[in-house]
Amino acid sequence: MKQGLNVLLSLMQLDIGGAETHVVELAKELKRKGINPIVTSKGGAYEKELREAGIKHYCVPLQNKNPINMIKSVKRLRRIIRDEKIDLVHSHARIPSFILGKLHRRMKFPFVTTAHWVFTTKWGLKYITDWGEKSVAVSEDIKTYLMDNYGVPSGDIQVTINGIDTDKFSPDTDKTEINQELGIKDTDTVIVYVSRLDESRSLVAKQLINIVPDIDKFTDNLKVVIVGDGDDFTNVKSATDRVNKELGRDCVVLTGARTDINKLVAPAHLFIGVSRAALEAMAAEKAVIIAGNEGYIGLFDEDKLQVGIDTNFCCRGCIESSEAVLLEDVKKFFELSADKKKELAVYGRELIKREYSVTRMADDTIRVYNWALAKKDEILISGYYGFKNSGDDALLEAIINDIKRYKESPNITVLSANPRETAKKYRVNAINRFNVFKLIGHMKKAGLLISGGGTLIQDATSTKSLIYYLSVIKLAIRKGVKVMLYSNGIGPLRNDGNIRRAVKTLNKVDVITLRDPASKALLDELGVDRPQMLVSADPVFGIENFDKEKGRSILNKFDVPDDKRILVVSVRKTRDTNAEFEDAVAKMCDYAAEKYGCYTVFVPMQLTKDEPISRNIANRMEQPSGLINIRMGVGDVISVMAAADVCIGMRLHSLIYSAIGNVPVIGISYDPKIKSFMDYMNQKLCISVGDTDEKSGREAVDALFADYDNIKNELKNGYESFREKARENGKIAVTLYEKGSVDFEQ
Repeated sequence: MKQGLNVLLSLMQLDIGGAETHVVELAKELKRKGINPIVTSKGGAYEKELREAGIKHYCVPLQNKNPINMIKSVKRLRRIIRDEKIDLVHSHARIPSFILGKLHRRMKFPFVTTAHWVFTTKWGLKYITDWGEKSVAVSEDIKTYLMDNYGVPSGDIQVTINGIDTDKFSPDTDKTEINQELGIKDTDTVIVYVSRLDESRSLVAKQLINIVPDIDKFTDNLKVVIVGDGDDFTNVKSATDRVNKELGRDCVVLTGARTDINKLVAPAHLFIGVSRAALEAMAAEKAVIIAGNEGYIGLFDEDKLQVGIDTNFCCRGCIESSEAVLLEDVKKFFELSADKKKELAVYGRELIKREYSVTRMADDTIRVYNWALAKKDEILISGYYGFKNSGDDALLEAIINDIKRYKESPNITVLSANPRETAKKYRVNAINRFNVFKLIGHMKKAGLLISGGGTLIQDATSTKSLIYYLSVIKLAIRKGVKVMLYSNGIGPLRNDGNIRRAVKTLNKVDVITLRDPASKALLDELGVDRPQMLVSADPVFGIENFDKEKGRSILNKFDVPDDKRILVVSVRKTRDTNAEFEDAVAKMCDYAAEKYGCYTVFVPMQLTKDEPISRNIANRMEQPSGLINIRMGVGDVISVMAAADVCIGMRLHSLIYSAIGNVPVIGISYDPKIKSFMDYMNQKLCISVGDTDEKSGREAVDALFADYDNIKNELKNGYESFREKARENGKIAVTLYEKGSVDFEQ
C-alpha cells in the first residue's frame, strides 16, 4: 500500500452507533499508517473527534433516500472525489453505496464497501444495493448474508472485526469527572448500558429499566446509567421517570448522546449492550451481558465466545431478550465472588487485546484496498460445468478449494452452461460458456486459464466438444493468458485431424498435469513434449466434505434396510449398454444379494441421463433394490458411497468417491479412463462393457468378497497418497498464476 493514498470513507452520519465508531477508529488508524482518510457524512457527534485527529470531514446529505438529498449528494461526492484526488472509495452504508456505485461506473475509481449489518431485501431494495468491487464484512454471518442474498462471491469478501482502541478503553481510565457529573459514589453499584435509542435498538434499555426495582432489592446503592439518543428516547425517558418515582430517587440516569463512552463505561461494575459497545466495555475490563433487539447471548464468558464471533456480538439468531432472562443473568453476576467477577472482566480485555485490535481491523481493510487497487487478473476455469453431473460438480468444487488453499481470495470466473447456478453454488463469478463476447472480454482480464479437470481432450464424445475446448485454450494463448491443463485425462483421440489439432494446441500451453500415467503415455506417443508435465491425481481426491453417518441417513430416507450389506451401483447409457448388458448387471446384483446378503442401491451421477438405465436394470432384477432419484450435492453423494460396503461403477467419479470412502469397487469400463484409473489405483476388478455377462459378473463379485479386507487396505493407503497428489495441482496453478512459470521435476 503506497503512502499518502487518498481514501474516501463515506457513511450516512456520525452520530452514536457501532458503524459510526468503526469508521472513526478506522480513519484514525489508517492515518497512523500513512494513508490520508477523508470522511463524508451528514455529520454528527463524532465530527469533533475526526477534527482533533486531523482528518478532513465533508458534510454530505447521505442520511436518507430523499431524492433532493440524493441529487445533492451525487454532485458533492463527484466534486470531492475529483478535487481531493481520491485514489479509492470505501462506503459503509446502503445509501452512500448506492450513490457511489453509480459514480464508480462513470468515474472508474476503485470501490469497496463494508457491510455492518443485515438489511431487508424486500420491496426491490436488493436491486438498488451495491456492494462494490470488493467487500468487507464485520462477521461471518454477514459474509454468508452477502453471498446468499446478493450472490457476492466468497473470494470478494474479507471478514474483519470491530477494532477497539485498548488504550482509550482501558481499566485505567479516570472516572472522577464522570462520577461527579452523574452523582456516582464509590459505594454505588453501577450498571451501564450504551446503545442508540431508536425503536429498532432500544428494547433492552426498556427491559433493563423495568427490572431496576427488582435489581435494587439485591444490590447496594444501585445506579443505572443509560447512554444514547434516538427516535425512542421519549419512551425510554417515560419509563425512567416512572421507575425513579417508584424508588424515590434518581436511580436511572439518562445521559443522551455522548462520544466520551470510555469515560462513561469506567464506573461500571456490569455493562449491558451489544456489538461494538460490548467490545469496548470488555476492553475497559468490564463484565458484560450481551443483549439487544436481535437476540440474547447473556453473561459473557469463554463458553459464549463462538456465538459472539459468529454473530459479531449482535445476537442474530439467538434467543429473544426478555426481562426474565436479563434479570436472571444480572442476579447471577452479582452473586459471583469478587474473584470470579474479576476473572470475567480480565478475560474480556485479554480477548479484545488478542483478537479485536484496531490494528487488525485496519490491516484487514488495507488488504481489501490492495485487492481493489491491484485489479487482480482473473483465473478462468473451463470444463464440463453447469450440466448437473455430480462428477464434474466435484471437479469444480475440488479445483476451487485447491486454488483457495494456496491463494487468498482468488478472483475466479467459471465458464458454465448454467452460470447463475454455478455462481450461487460455488461462490464465484460465472459466465455462459457459449457467450463468445463475454468470453473474449474476460480473457482480456485473465491471468490464467485452467482447462479441466476431466477428460476434455478426446473425440469419443464428439469432434465438436474437442474443438470447443481447444478453441478456448487457443483464445487464451492469443490473449497472452497462461494456460494449465488441470489434472486432465487424455483420449481417446481417434481422428487424425483431431490428433493434429490437439498436439498443435497442447504444445503451446504452459503446464499440463494428468490424472493417470496412461494419459501421460498417450501425450508422449502423440508428440506433446513442450509444456511442463506431471502425473498427479484427480482433483476430487482432495475433497473431504463427506460424512458416512449422513450417507446412512440419506439411504434410510429411501427405505434402504440397515441389516444388509449395501451395494451401490452407478451406471450410464452408452452405445454398448444394450438389453444384454442391463440383464447382466441385474444378474450380477441378484447374485451379490443371494450369496453375500447385499441390497442394491442405484445412485445416478447425472440424474437425467443415468436414472433411465438404472431403472431398467432394477426392473430386470429378481431381488428388491433402491434408487436415489434426487439430485444430491457432491458431499452427499460421497457420503452415500462411503456408507456402502461395495460398489459397481461405470462413472469414473463413482469409483473415485468409493475410493475416498474406502469402499471396494468393481469397475465397468466403457472408456479407457476407467481402466486407467483402476490400474493407477492398483485395482484388478475391472470388466469392459462388452465382456460384462452373467459369468464375468459372478466371478468379479466372488473375487471382491474373497479379497475384501486386502482391497480396503490398498484403497486406504492409495487414498492418502492420491489426496496429496491431487492438492499439488492447486499449488502448481497458483504458482503459474503468480510467477508466470512453473519448474518441477518429472
